[in-house]
Amino acid sequence: MHSRLAPLALVALLSSVTVAQIPDTRDPAVAKKLRAELTKAEATYKKAKAAYTKKPKDTKLRKAYIDATVNFGTVTMNSPLLAPKEKYPRALRLYNEALKLDPKNKEATNNKQLIEQIYKQMGKPVPKG
Repeated sequence: MHSRLAPLALVALLSSVTVAQIPDTRDPAVAKKLRAELTKAEATYKKAKAAYTKKPKDTKLRKAYIDATVNFGTVTMNSPLLAPKEKYPRALRLYNEALKLDPKNKEATNNKQLIEQIYKQMGKPVPKG
């Protein structure tokens, strides 16, 4: 019986999202704003990764890199502009990248588990990160 509860919980979670919460990506202004959010998150991630790579012992740069990686993963995971087959594997890779440096990162852990659970419930293999 427990194995049937998880899919029902996921359906309940997904059905709680109202249409008003889903941005209309057909609206050029909305699509532009969402693209800008993705672009900004990716640029911040790349900049933080490059800085950390140059000075891996700098704790501030490490934290900035972890935060930027998790943020880019979350923005990617939640973007209505990206297809699920694109956004979920990319977000999973980003969360795994962050968790290598910060295994206790709650946002990365929770979102990674959510993505993995969705794949498992659909009977699909979890993409390698």
